[in-house]
Amino acid sequence: MNNGKFDVAIIGGGPNGLICGAYLARTGLSVAILEARHETGGGLETLEFAGHKYNLHAIYHMMPEIMPPYQDFNLKARGVKYIFPDVQTAYFNKNRPPLLIYRDPEKTAQFIATHFTEQDGARYRRMYHDFSEYFQKILLPFTYVPAMGALDMVTALDNSSDDIGRRFNAITELTPTEIIDLYEFTDPLKACFLNLFTMWGISNFDGVGFLFPLYFNRMTNAALCAGGSHRLSSALYKTFIQAGGVVLDQAEVIKVSTTGGKADGVILKDGREIKATAVVSTVDPRQTFLQFFDPEEIPHELRQSAQKWEWEKQVFFGLHAALSCSPRYIGTEEYPDANRALISFFDISSTDAILDHADAIEAGRLPDRPLGHATCASIFDPIQAPEGLHTGRWECLVPFDADWEGIKDEYTQKCLSIWKSYAPNLDPIDIYAYPPTYIEKKFKNMVRGSIKQGSYKILQMGAFRPNDYCSRTWTPIGNFYVCGASVYPGGLVIAGPGYVGANVIAEDFGVKKTWEEPQCVTQARRNGFIRGL
Repeated sequence: MNNGKFDVAIIGGGPNGLICGAYLARTGLSVAILEARHETGGGLETLEFAGHKYNLHAIYHMMPEIMPPYQDFNLKARGVKYIFPDVQTAYFNKNRPPLLIYRDPEKTAQFIATHFTEQDGARYRRMYHDFSEYFQKILLPFTYVPAMGALDMVTALDNSSDDIGRRFNAITELTPTEIIDLYEFTDPLKACFLNLFTMWGISNFDGVGFLFPLYFNRMTNAALCAGGSHRLSSALYKTFIQAGGVVLDQAEVIKVSTTGGKADGVILKDGREIKATAVVSTVDPRQTFLQFFDPEEIPHELRQSAQKWEWEKQVFFGLHAALSCSPRYIGTEEYPDANRALISFFDISSTDAILDHADAIEAGRLPDRPLGHATCASIFDPIQAPEGLHTGRWECLVPFDADWEGIKDEYTQKCLSIWKSYAPNLDPIDIYAYPPTYIEKKFKNMVRGSIKQGSYKILQMGAFRPNDYCSRTWTPIGNFYVCGASVYPGGLVIAGPGYVGANVIAEDFGVKKTWEEPQCVTQARRNGFIRGL
């Protein structure tokens, strides 16, 4: 195809582009997804080396069976199976028994009561219950509707029929550490709970403490995608294609064409022009507003906000290894469950140490001792490694600006030595180092190794993500929409931006939706939490 005309052209074939495209194609609209790389899926990538499957980016699925596309697209029947390990996290420290967090909150509470104090066990039950309510009744439904203004949201929650709205409002301006303090936890428990939030490169002090209950709840209910994360993107791709969608890969967009101030198509790097009634961008704000449009084509405010867009200061360094055996951690003789945790964390014992570690990275310094975590996916999903072998994964937060080409091998050994100090039986057959500079080279959209297509800070969240003109999918540019991870509600494969975008665009086209509103959203409307959307 040299030229084409579609109802909708979507820039970017990552999770949000595929989700938005599949929903719209199922309404009967003609939809094209334009992907710059040779394959779709974005961060849902699984690479295979000699039978070992490495999930280089997304691996911990936080909205697995509750995101709307799972039911709406019948992804289970398309081969998407999620595995929920019983032990979600294990925290290892020298000369101290491990701390285990189970998916079952009662098992966790009993473990804490036995190995810490009965009061701590009771506190865990109370905190888990509170956070589950916040998630189920507020945070989950708000993920799948357009952004509400902060004042509108506060007012709606305060005036709702359920007092949980007022209770949630009472914590929204607190930091995660202050929220934990409400339950009177002390270290090391406090540090371990905080870590479920900060492990994503989110600062304790950036004004997004309201997200802490979400990350705590989701990271104690996380899942692996059987066969590797790419299974999810493959199923989304098939859903889109079977609905009549068209994917153009190696189709790098360099410009959005306009007529009379309205988008009417895109121009590709190879010279092809794709015409469309509506154009949707799922890539970052700088590409979208600084590269795709000439300055005079868009409002000055859009360019200004894109120029100010900030990337994460803390990004990931990854180590992926073919292992001859699964890790057996020291001090687990009386705690066999500790060797079957989805995520193993090391040296997390002090809240101050976590905050100091983050401060060092945000100042551009490599910490003297990385605070990393590891996963051996093949324990739970044997097809991710050859028979008798295993696939291991280490990640830790680092600054982007370092001589990664020069130090990656040395840093890999430093990380591996920490991991082996807790699992002496580790015997890597092969190691693949993945510094943040490699991430940026591979994915143009993951600028400076970005984890979430832009920093999570108060002025880049909610109705300000990516700015207060575009956080609800619409933009001031006619027939042009945005719904990538840099748009409300954010990234990490939660399906929110793509789902919200599909709803908004379908309504603008006046087509009949083939899906129903999620029950959690309907209930939130009844409770008075969601108004005017």
